[in-house]
Amino acid sequence: MSAISVTEPLRIAPLPHPHRRIERRRNRPSDTSSALISAFDHAVARAELDAALLVDEEGMLVTKSSTSLDLNQLAAITPIVGRGLAEAAIKRNGQEREFSVRQLEILGETLFVAALGGQRGPRERETLTIAAAADRILNQ
Repeated sequence: MSAISVTEPLRIAPLPHPHRRIERRRNRPSDTSSALISAFDHAVARAELDAALLVDEEGMLVTKSSTSLDLNQLAAITPIVGRGLAEAAIKRNGQEREFSVRQLEILGETLFVAALGGQRGPRERETLTIAAAADRILNQ
């Protein structure tokens, strides 16, 4: 006996238009502040960080992930660390925490994104991710 094979038609989803951007975010905040906080919160969750922050070149905190930590002192040293003028020695609950900083230019302003805690690889990856998110959100 030979087996009878029934073939079903192959169904392919339409391909995206090459010049049309696809929106992947499901819960997109409508205002800039909420969008930044959401992006930072997601980065913190993905990399198991203590906090993520955006700081201006004077060391003033622009925005941060949702946290109960007071990040004002950390914000003050972020530009110094970001420019490579010093290394941060940060402790939380008696344990050393690593700190990653990236400098970026947005609308002619120098800003710094920083991430505290977590493992080096994921922290570095998420620092780049939040830098790209801040650039995208603030340049709209």
